[in-house]
Amino acid sequence: MKTFVQPPLSRPRRWPLAVFGACMTLMMGACASPAADPPAPPEIYAKQFQIVRVKNGVSLPTQLAVHACAGLYNRRLGGSVFVQTAADVAQAKIDGATGQDEIWLEALDLAAAQTVEAAEFVQSCVAAFGGCVRYSYASQHEILPSILTAAAALGVPPLATESQLACTKPLLDATVAFAGKDTQYLATQYAYENYLGQTTGLAMLNPGYNRQPKDFAKPDLSDDMPIAMIDLVFSRKLFVTFLVNGCIAGHPEKALLSKIIAQSGWDTPIGVFGYNDTWLVGGYMYEAQTRCLDAANMGAIPTRTTNLSFFDTRRPAITKPDQLPTNTPQILKYNPQTTYVAFVIGDGDNIRYIMSTRKEWLGQRVAKCRDAKPACPPLTWTISPHLPDLAPDVLQWYAAAVKSTGADYFMLPPSGYQYAYPAMMPADVQASFAAKTEQAAQILGARSVVHWEWYQSWQDSVAKFMPRYAHQGGQIQGIFAINVPYFLEAFPWWPQADSFQVLASPDGGKAVVFRPQSWRGVDGSDDFHPSAPQMAERLAALPKGTVTWVYMTSDGGLTLQNSYDALLNLLPGHVQLVSADAAAQLALQASGK
Repeated sequence: MKTFVQPPLSRPRRWPLAVFGACMTLMMGACASPAADPPAPPEIYAKQFQIVRVKNGVSLPTQLAVHACAGLYNRRLGGSVFVQTAADVAQAKIDGATGQDEIWLEALDLAAAQTVEAAEFVQSCVAAFGGCVRYSYASQHEILPSILTAAAALGVPPLATESQLACTKPLLDATVAFAGKDTQYLATQYAYENYLGQTTGLAMLNPGYNRQPKDFAKPDLSDDMPIAMIDLVFSRKLFVTFLVNGCIAGHPEKALLSKIIAQSGWDTPIGVFGYNDTWLVGGYMYEAQTRCLDAANMGAIPTRTTNLSFFDTRRPAITKPDQLPTNTPQILKYNPQTTYVAFVIGDGDNIRYIMSTRKEWLGQRVAKCRDAKPACPPLTWTISPHLPDLAPDVLQWYAAAVKSTGADYFMLPPSGYQYAYPAMMPADVQASFAAKTEQAAQILGARSVVHWEWYQSWQDSVAKFMPRYAHQGGQIQGIFAINVPYFLEAFPWWPQADSFQVLASPDGGKAVVFRPQSWRGVDGSDDFHPSAPQMAERLAALPKGTVTWVYMTSDGGLTLQNSYDALLNLLPGHVQLVSADAAAQLALQASGK
């Protein structure tokens, strides 16, 4: 039997706050504040890594412990542990943990030094990190988010009493500490009082609530706790919660969440990892997070996938534009006899998609465009602004693939720095959001952003937020709007003929705002699900000289092959496909401004 090799101790490669002294609390005590922040030792990355293999039959509590331990090891030595989950393990199919993470090992040409089994790995982990958190999965399943918060803060794995691996050296016995705290509110209150100061950010992880309950305020616990993103919680020391009513006015859970956010000290706008899949009314009402609290200072970073701690820690972040290959920007002269259309692949804000379907789509694109005659027309991909930090190797792969076609480009996904509704944020948070969006766009070599707003906020956005991009020398020139809900008109006060409008700043800077146009499926059922021939007819019928765009998402059955690829040979000669950045430039030329 192979022995898991304990990596040498080192500090995580990044901490956003200056904290966190050791909390050596046993059982139920509170953590003491550090006297001073010790100097950080040099950053250390693993020269080789190990795979932990999760086979069929491994229990859910053991899987949770495996991913927690992976996060702890990767916190200690960057990129030292990767978890390989069997594709047919039932729990691996929840929330994006598809058992296919190893496709990235192949894509990045990464080979492990050795492979160890789950039980052996967890045993070594408990010894290496000096203990564990004892809990009962059967009786404390619902409050696991708070138990995970405590375990991540203490830097030890959680071990269930039902597991074959007993927690004989508990730094915290959650069966005692959380006794009587069997609701999300009470458990989160305890985590807030004892561990908030040791965490670096916020995560929302559903412990298994029914997403379509009879009563949205009281969902039943119908599924197991997903394993997706557990490792990142432990590598980054995230505060985990899932207050179902945390966004509901007048509810005690909202008051508690507001207190947590106000006292966290986290940088704003606060990025919420994971996903808020509560209150499914047409769509998830609070998934973008901005509408959740009166402070309106949060945005989502959708990250429900596994092994992010591995990619997050194995190398330095990408911080400069020259670190990524890019295609030469399109430079076109506007012709009023031509109709210009930019096609945009959506959902790039969701790192779960980036790690799965969008990789498959881009692979198809690369194969199709290789040695193509005539050359492929342009296509623009939304890409998460957090990949330079969370998964720089993955971003390098995407950039190289895009570069290889000679015709593909990046732009920022909704709504730039985070999936959020920026117009609802306070002015100071808006300023920070816009600045961070521009910084991310610069790193990615992009000049455009997909922009979502709640349907009631567009006038405020056009008047107060979007002009923040229209300054002289600004990185963002194209703002491509999508309404939430998507089926409502974003700009009902615009003349019907306008496909875009230009924003100008007093210093002479300009930015272009585009009217929404979505393509979500191809069954022909409505305006948002046209077949490829129907979309071709729609574009052909536009007045010549139009500059517009099409936002493609896969939630209605759309794929790259049944939409964009199927459309190409159906377009008339006067319709020219362009990149999103080129569309913004052409719109400025067409406007004469």
